[in-house]
Amino acid sequence: MTDERTTTEAERLAASHVLVVGVGALGCPAAWTLAAAGVGRLTLIDPDRVELSNLHRQFLHSTATIGLAKVESAAARLRAAFPSIGLELRTEAVTPDNLPALFAAADFVIDATDGVAAKFLLNDGAVACGRPYSHAGILGFLGQTLTVVPRRSACFRCLFPEPPAADAVPSCQEAGVMGGIAGAIGAIQAGEAIAYLSGRGAALTDQLLSYDGLANRWRRIQVARNPRCPVCADRPQPLLDAAGAAR
Repeated sequence: MTDERTTTEAERLAASHVLVVGVGALGCPAAWTLAAAGVGRLTLIDPDRVELSNLHRQFLHSTATIGLAKVESAAARLRAAFPSIGLELRTEAVTPDNLPALFAAADFVIDATDGVAAKFLLNDGAVACGRPYSHAGILGFLGQTLTVVPRRSACFRCLFPEPPAADAVPSCQEAGVMGGIAGAIGAIQAGEAIAYLSGRGAALTDQLLSYDGLANRWRRIQVARNPRCPVCADRPQPLLDAAGAAR
């Protein structure tokens, strides 16, 4: 006999729409896990094309799709495995101009970007649009993730109020990424989305989960809303553009 609660959760997922921003090291495992769980619709957005250097950490792509848009490469794998999944593909970056419409259409957002400025933009957009989202970052052997439910939990800028200097944080291309760590963090992001959308809540609100692959250590760090947060305190702020400047 089918459990009524399970059926209801499955129906909620089937009716849900998740925006996955970035189809790389984090976005590949996140998108796959969401589709496998029965999320009905995904929007994949990424301006990049598949390169050989991506393949060790971005398993939805292959040598056969080098040169193809990442969203197209990922979509082919997802459709082959999950034919009923609804997919919208956008070969572009998220900007302050297109963000409001993208976020308005989604029930949950996955930040799978590589770049500090993009992470501040997505956080600010999520708060402004009232959309729950999962932040994550990976670098070398380190990974972290935090779930944000705007106005109810701490946001990314409660922890990091202002963007660092443009050259202060190396990119994944510069510092390298362990593919297995990216896979684990991306799957956790999807798990948070699935829990939230199915009505079970999210485990990582007000908690930053980090992993150190060299020490083989997970840590949960309690965080709280910052009453002086430049974004989620009780006053509106402009979105940051791709360069980290306010608009």
